[in-house]
Amino acid sequence: SDGTVKYRIDLPGGGTVESVFMVQRERVTLCISSQVGCALACDFCLTGKMGLARHLTPGEIVGQVTLIQDDRGLGATPFNLVFMGMGEPLHNYDGVLGAFRILTDPEGIGLSKRRITVSTSGLVPEIERLAREPSRPRLAVSLNATTDAVRDRIMPVNRRWPIGKLLAACRSYAKTTGEPFTLEYVLLEGVNDSDADVSRLEKILRANPAKLNLIPFNAVPGWLDYRPPSRERIV
Repeated sequence: SDGTVKYRIDLPGGGTVESVFMVQRERVTLCISSQVGCALACDFCLTGKMGLARHLTPGEIVGQVTLIQDDRGLGATPFNLVFMGMGEPLHNYDGVLGAFRILTDPEGIGLSKRRITVSTSGLVPEIERLAREPSRPRLAVSLNATTDAVRDRIMPVNRRWPIGKLLAACRSYAKTTGEPFTLEYVLLEGVNDSDADVSRLEKILRANPAKLNLIPFNAVPGWLDYRPPSRERIV
């Protein structure tokens, strides 16, 4: 049946991370962390408020997967894996790619590389580096705004690599690898959900070999001031 289970995992090397096990219409997905905390400071993200404590090692990343596999009794059940937990995966590039190689090794976990996705806030040099890898996970980019003014405010990384540079890197990635990418868009009421945003987002999608993943914001009352749009507005 459909459901979500969150895991808080205390790491031998210090710190705690959160991983998630999700089942949607028999599709199993594991969402795992790459860092304790995060240095990117996205304004709508609780992890970003923590700052960066440290990067995870490849073993600590793979350990999240094996722990959930064992706990949920997955056995040979196929599952998808997303680096979308705590941390910016491409900020811990070597740790994440090291884990990816173990996860996809037939003598390791044996996952198909097509079942693994890295979600990044938009570190352009690392996206370019990822495109040159002989074997790589799928790429998803957290866009979350259609103008630099808004993205600067909610995602400080945009001040270094604005939307134009980010999308150019993504198009180059797609051309180099022959693989499309995903644009993730967290919907924030009154911030990035206007009719003008819809129009600009449509133009972005027409100009890029990408699919769109719309994600209603998960409200955190008392901690973050953002809210998701109404259900009527989302649909």
